Amino acid sequence: MKRVVHTLYVLICIAVLLFASGCAEEEDEGDEGIEPVPEDIPLPEEIPAPGAENAEESVEGVEGVEDVEGVEDAESVEGAEGVEGGEISVEVLEAPESVEVGQSFLIRWHLNSTVETEIPHTAVHYGPEPVSGELTLESYPFLTVPENGTIPAEFEETLVLEEAGTVYFRAHAIVDESSYWSDEQIIEVLEPGLEPETEIEPEIENESEGASGGSQGIEVLDYPTSVEGGEYFTIRWEVTGGTPGEISETVLISGSESGNESLADYPTKSSPQGGTTPKEFEFRLRAPLSGDIYFRAYAVVDDAEVFSPEYEISVSEASGSSGY
Repeated sequence: MKRVVHTLYVLICIAVLLFASGCAEEEDEGDEGIEPVPEDIPLPEEIPAPGAENAEESVEGVEGVEDVEGVEDAESVEGAEGVEGGEISVEVLEAPESVEVGQSFLIRWHLNSTVETEIPHTAVHYGPEPVSGELTLESYPFLTVPENGTIPAEFEETLVLEEAGTVYFRAHAIVDESSYWSDEQIIEVLEPGLEPETEIEPEIENESEGASGGSQGIEVLDYPTSVEGGEYFTIRWEVTGGTPGEISETVLISGSESGNESLADYPTKSSPQGGTTPKEFEFRLRAPLSGDIYFRAYAVVDDAEVFSPEYEISVSEASGSSGY
């Protein structure tokens, strides 16, 4: 009996072992289709946001801000360092045509600039002789007290001239080490009580009818053939003809060299006068300190230009020195 029981116990154990072995094989067969988890799957925090794959391209140039036009090279912007690229002009706004000796008068000028900038020098430069061509700080012998400041702006200076004669002047400024000049202006400095110009009215019955009639003409009536340097003298001339004979302008044109019948050949021009032909005119001038004078009388009558012949005045050395 004991043997039978022992045999059954052995069979039951074997059956249990076989059953357990079969279950294990089934579990292994079910696992064959499961692939291992890839090691390179990005974690959620590593997954880029939409469009982030181009983020590096989108910030291209951020490190090189100097590549942005005009940022690195600010001085390339017009006028950024100063007014070198800007427009500069000097203009005389106010000045008298004539003054008396010892009379105080005002000259006012404007410095225009497209860029606001500081300037170290502006003044009025003047002298007894006209100056043309290339201008320097030594072109005129005298100047007012230099001013400085910020432009664009207006400046003014009060002058008193102690000798009679013609004074030529320009307003001047230094901007970024470059000089800028106004056009040349003229002031007649007269002896006290002397008018800037004296007209001799001819005795005619009806000036407005242009009594001379016919072709326009101009004639120098009186002038000195020689003067001393710095001496005052008068030239007298007459304009005739035309229908009706309207004189829109008549002047004396002069220079230190002989010229043709052209305004461009003579650098100096007297104050313009006008009227109706026939009419006489005169103008008082001051001789230069040296150099002969060549001159013509000039007029525009009924829109037609007329020139007198050219005349020469010899200028001798003055017995004494004079200046402003």
